[in-house]
Formats: sequence, structure tokens, C-alpha cells
Amino acid sequence: MPAIVDLNITSDEIAESIKILLPEGKSFDVERIKFIKNFETIDLQAVPGSGKTTALLAKLIILEKRLPLNNNRGVLILSHTNTAIDEIKDKIGKYCPKLFSYPNFAGTVQAFVDQFLAIPCYNNLFTEKIQRIDNEIYEEQFEKNISYGAKTALKLKFQDKYSSFIKSIFVTNEIGLVDIFSFEEKIINKLSKETPTYKELISVKKQLIKKGFLNYNDAYAFGKIYLEKFPKIKDILQQRFQYIFVDEMQDLDIHQYELLEKVFFDSGNSKSTFQRIGDKNQAIYSNEVHTDEIWKVREGRDKLLTINGSQRLTPMVAELVNCFAMYRDADFKVIGKNEDCNLKPHLIVYEKSKIKSVIPKFSEIINHYIESNHFTITPKSKFKSIGWSKHTDEVNKYKISDYCENFIVQKSITKIDFENLDSYLIKFDIEKKTLESIRKNILNAFIKTLRFENLYFTKRELLNFINQNNDQEYQILKKNLYLWSIGIIRENFSDVYQSIKSYIPQLLNIFGKKINFSHNFIYNTSQLIQNQTPQMNIKENTVNIHGFDIEIGTIHSAKGETHTATLYLETFYGNGNSNYESQRLAEQYKFIDFNKHNKKQHIQSTKMAYVGFSRPTHLLCVAVQKDRYKSHLSDIDTNKWEIIHIT
Repeated sequence: MPAIVDLNITSDEIAESIKILLPEGKSFDVERIKFIKNFETIDLQAVPGSGKTTALLAKLIILEKRLPLNNNRGVLILSHTNTAIDEIKDKIGKYCPKLFSYPNFAGTVQAFVDQFLAIPCYNNLFTEKIQRIDNEIYEEQFEKNISYGAKTALKLKFQDKYSSFIKSIFVTNEIGLVDIFSFEEKIINKLSKETPTYKELISVKKQLIKKGFLNYNDAYAFGKIYLEKFPKIKDILQQRFQYIFVDEMQDLDIHQYELLEKVFFDSGNSKSTFQRIGDKNQAIYSNEVHTDEIWKVREGRDKLLTINGSQRLTPMVAELVNCFAMYRDADFKVIGKNEDCNLKPHLIVYEKSKIKSVIPKFSEIINHYIESNHFTITPKSKFKSIGWSKHTDEVNKYKISDYCENFIVQKSITKIDFENLDSYLIKFDIEKKTLESIRKNILNAFIKTLRFENLYFTKRELLNFINQNNDQEYQILKKNLYLWSIGIIRENFSDVYQSIKSYIPQLLNIFGKKINFSHNFIYNTSQLIQNQTPQMNIKENTVNIHGFDIEIGTIHSAKGETHTATLYLETFYGNGNSNYESQRLAEQYKFIDFNKHNKKQHIQSTKMAYVGFSRPTHLLCVAVQKDRYKSHLSDIDTNKWEIIHIT
């Protein structure tokens, strides 16, 4: 283990970070200061709304003052998503110029593996360079190279799991061979290794590897190969990075966890300090086996800090949320510190025929508390209805779509890849208040056009290339992007579409290309888009009854969010007789700690409820159908719940 260095963090440094990060009058409590001052290899288990990421930011601000470190070692900051990394940079970037430059690195786990392991490994083993590590581009190339017969057979066999299947074929430790990676055994067994289709898959995969087209899973496979073939790489990375911070650790997959552990924990022999930060009770992106494995206390990694105080949750909501926690290491407990409002959780009980009255009732309750000054609407106020499952055509198996007639199961703004150019000009995030989302979509359309013509860029790489090689064209493109975005805002869709189509030959000419393989993408219009223009004033999956918006979405969409008020919609999930949260988790609704650790769907349900119930700062409502209320919750404690019946 690395020698423990006392960084002598002073109260003045803590005060400076508070001034930067916290509202006036707020401060860090003892739990957070203890973590901020700790630079040993530890795990931090923190409750929802605890401000753990803010505490990490304070630690980084303080660490900035000590850069460069001895021997020019660096700091490695990792998280699960680009959004999380961008938020870190946005909040402290201007205060930490050294932290976000060499020899330090801030990015996703994927980006770290790509840059420091997968790409060097590939370059060492092949003469060609990697073209792209990207699932979307990889799938496009797979479609181009596989025969029509094999593709048809696979789509019939795997149906909606076709994409997952082709991404599950990866390189093994013997370069040149491929095998199945992380895919269901029963699915694999449907495809005999002796069939021509299987042999063609292997051949196509080898072609893509040699051409430099990898998917995200391939990167981890190459990373593992690199460490096995060149074990000194591990020592080099440890020497490069003195401090490693992984935020939202519970969201990592098992292969990400294993690789980081191998490099930076190194069975307790690492030269680096490795801190993992998160809340394993919120691990809704991985199953319970992976979660337990990722957070298992190993020899040498026995130091666990906790932050039990939630700045978001009120005492009454925190007491309820605590009952849904699966893991209670080191006296873990959810304690509500928010004293601004202390409303009891509300249980909205409805008849089957009244299911579409639930969200309007939620709006009515919010409006009542606004009028009675329990809370006020501010620019940061957020009201949201969330559930686990989106939609089913089966009768009496309630999903989110049963509560809201106009619920759109697949929101267009979540998709960034379309089959036709025109779709990019309509399906952008209309909730953004700037032109940025439109500009990004237009650039994504150009990126796809170039891919059809066998040119591979990210948006940033494309702009940088044109800027460095043709300033006149760069200025034209910048001006056009602005004018096109303004045109879309003004709903001049047809004019913008024609203008972009006219510009594309000019763009391709920069690279000595003409419209060839991209013709259909550019000129064929989507059936879904024909005769449409962007609906700038329509917000998808949002209702407004009393003068404020209530968003409707999944629990996954709400993870990491803070709401003023949250409505948790029970939805059908699973098999057997207990398919709703109030059936599986009736004891937790009655403030009894979760104890069904041997029941898979109970475990899944409690993690969903833990995340969903822990979103609001002021008001939590939970919708339960009357029959389930009578059979499972009729003896619920009305001193701790407000019961609202829809009649």
C-alpha cells in the first residue's frame, strides 16, 4: 500500500471550498470533512442527497493547490457517464486549471480504458490503427460486412437481442480468435459453432478487428490482454496516477470493476491511493450479484467511511427510505437533515377505474401545498412522476403508460442516431434553452454522412480538422450552424433541410469526397417525419394542470435527480403472485428494514423503491391500487403516512 501522506488540510482551505461550492450560510458537517481530509485507500458509502460528489469536489479543489505532485504524478478522476464528468468540470474547472491538464486525467472509465489500455494494446499487436471504439459504428460495419442470409437468420433467431448478440462477440487472449462475451448461455446454445452462420460471424469479427472497428466490450478485452502480456503497464499506470477517485462506483459493470481493481488496488500492493465513492443501495444498472461483488470488502481494503446525513431528504422521508436499504455496512443509516419541510409521505389509493386520475391528484396535492406555503416554486423546482416499467399491452398489468394516456414510451430526445438526415433536424432536445442541442444534432448528421463515405470523426475532431486545415471553410460552417439552428427554432424546417442538403457536397469536398454511399441517408425522408415540423412548444411526457410542469418518466431517468415533489407509480414487474412494490415490500411501507436478501425480484424492487423514494426535497407520494392497499397495507401507520383516497 502507498505510504499515507498527511496533506495537512487546513480549516482555511475547507472554508475556501465551501465558499466555492455551497450556498451562503451552508457548511460541511463532520462526516463530509472527515472524507475531504482523507487521502488513504478507502470506500465511501453515502446516502442519497448526501452531497458526496460535492465533498469530492472540495477534496479536488484542495488537491489543486498541491499540484504538481512529487515526481509529476497525476490525479485520475473517473465516473460512469460523460455527463457526470462534464458536471465536475463545469463546477470546478475554472478553479482547478492544473487538475484538468497533463499528467492528470478526468473522464469515463470507458475513456480511460480506451486511451491507456485498449489503443496501446491494439497498436502493439496490429499494423493498422484503430478507426473507432464505438458501438454504433461497430454495428454499422458489422451490417456492411455480414451476408444478407446470415443477417436474416440471426435476426430471426435473436430478434430484439440481435444487436446485443453481435456486440457480444469479442477477442480472446489469443489474438485472432473470437468468442462470446457476457451473453446468456441459453442464447449462445441456439447457435452451433459448426454452422456456416457461426463461422461467418467469426470471420466478420476478425475482419472488423483488423480494420480497427471495435465495440466498447472489445476495449475491455484488449485492456485485459494488455495487462496480461505486458504486466509492467500496471506499475507504469500506478506511477502515473497517485490518486484515483471513482464516483458513482455502484453504476460500474463487473468487467469495469475488475479491471480497475487489478490496476489500482493490485491486491493491496498498489503505489496509488484508490478511493471508490457511491451508494451500493442505488445500483439499479447492475444486478445484485455484480453489486455485491463490486463492493465486497477485500483483504487490505477494509476502510469504509459513511455519510449518513442526507441534505436532500426530510426526517420523515429519510426514515422510510432507510427501510429500503439492502446494505448497512459500518452502521449505515439514512438520516434526513432537510428541515425546510417535514410533510409525511402520502399514499394515493385509487380504484382501477381511476388510474388516470392519479397524476392529476398529485398535481392537486402539490398545488395545495404551494398555496398553503409549505413550499414555493422556484426556477430549480422539479416535479416528477416515475415508475419502473413503461408499457405493456396486457390488461391489468399496470405500467407507466396506464397512468398517463399520452405517455411516449421512447422519448425522441434520448436517441442520437437516425436513419435519415431529416430526422436529425426535428428530433432534438426541445427542453434545452439554447441552440446547442440543435447544433449537436446537425453535426451528428454530418458525422453519419461522413461515416457512409468511410470517414470517421467525432464532432470535436471534425471541427478541429476543418479549423486547422481550411479556415475559410471553418468560418462558413460556423456561420451555417448558427443560421440553421436559428431557422429550426423559427420552424423554417423545409428551408433548413434544403440548405443543409445543398451544403453537404461542399463539406465532402473538403475531404476529396462526393455523395456516394450517403445518398439515401441524405435524400430519403423518414416516414415518421414526413409533413412534420419541430413542435417547439410541446414537451413530451409532461403534463401541466395547475400552472407547473410534472414530468413523467422511469426510475432510471430520475436517478441522480433532485425533485421538489416525487410521485412513485407502482408498476407490474416479474412473475408469480407478487408483482407490485406494495406486495413485495409491504413490510418496508410499514417501516420495517428490508430482509428478503434471498429473493431476486424483492431485491430488484427494493433498489428501485430506494432510488425512487429518495428523490424529493419536500413531498413524496406513492400510488397504490385499492385492492393491493386493502390486502397488504390496510394496517399501515397513519402517523407516518398521509392516506389520500381517489373517489
